[in-house]
Amino acid sequence: MSMEYRKLGRTGLDVSAIGLGTEHLERDKKMMDRVLGTAVEAGLSYVDLLYIEPDYWDAYGSIYKTYRDRLVAAAHWGYNPDIDYCQRCFDGMLSHLGNNYAEVAMLAVVDKEQTWDEWARESIERLQTYKEQGRVGYIGMSGHTVSTALKAINSGLIDVLMFHANPICNVYYEVNSELYQTCTEKGVGLVAMKPYAGGTLLYLDGKPTGITPAQCLHYVLSLPVSTTVPGPRNIEQLEATLHYLEATDEEKECSSIMDSIHQFLVGHCVYCNHCLPCPQNIDIGMTLCLADWAKAGVSDDLMNFYNDFPAKASDCVECGQCVERCPFDVDVIPKMRKAAEIFDTNTS
Repeated sequence: MSMEYRKLGRTGLDVSAIGLGTEHLERDKKMMDRVLGTAVEAGLSYVDLLYIEPDYWDAYGSIYKTYRDRLVAAAHWGYNPDIDYCQRCFDGMLSHLGNNYAEVAMLAVVDKEQTWDEWARESIERLQTYKEQGRVGYIGMSGHTVSTALKAINSGLIDVLMFHANPICNVYYEVNSELYQTCTEKGVGLVAMKPYAGGTLLYLDGKPTGITPAQCLHYVLSLPVSTTVPGPRNIEQLEATLHYLEATDEEKECSSIMDSIHQFLVGHCVYCNHCLPCPQNIDIGMTLCLADWAKAGVSDDLMNFYNDFPAKASDCVECGQCVERCPFDVDVIPKMRKAAEIFDTNTS
């Protein structure tokens, strides 16, 4: 099976059904070169690019330029309350792309309606200038919250939405169907991130679940998405993703995932927020999600996201209502304590 190409919504851009996320790539130039070269050879054309981290661009910049004319660049306009800082980072990233141009400028992690109403709209005003200058083709947004995403789509101000899509989301996030339908109706290209649920679908507690990348990808690509962006760490993980292109129908069959998904996720938070409402107004799912991301280190970005939360992990009074509502029997309280230890002790 050769690579399938799909239209990226109303942009008219043709993108590979399987794209490439680069956030988790090992910061090794030889590895990055091998991953991108193998991806391009397999027909992957849509690449999601980070907006900062000098070690990332020091290793990746020269490699990326080699393949630039065969790629659709989704360059992140990263979140920071200081929009001038966001713009400086974005300018620096464009300078690494070989032609000082990004097909898509992607506003990163817009999860709150206030963030959309204030930071995102001001950022879009600046990006309109980039469009006029011929340095950006289209504007996109990434997020995890359906209500905020729908508001952005219906505004007409974004052309592309990057949103999580995987079997977990589509079983336990019932309103996703409205999101898909609205993207289709408005011509907004949908990019599916986290097709393996951040690896949870493939490994739990360090042990294989028996679910394969081919099964996850088959499920995600059956949805009305333009492309999906698995984020491999190395060439072995990329090759596991690329096996989808030669997998048999039997290997892709994914109904077994749906039948067993609840059983193997017991005790593991999937950030579905069925635990809400919290009496203290804590966004439990996103707080625990950030705590999981923080296992790789507490970056300034994570702290910025966390500091925007009106209610913090340390506001938890351990009432236990979230535990009673959780469909996965997650012991939320110690996880919330850990989140408070991670973030509230780092808050200045």
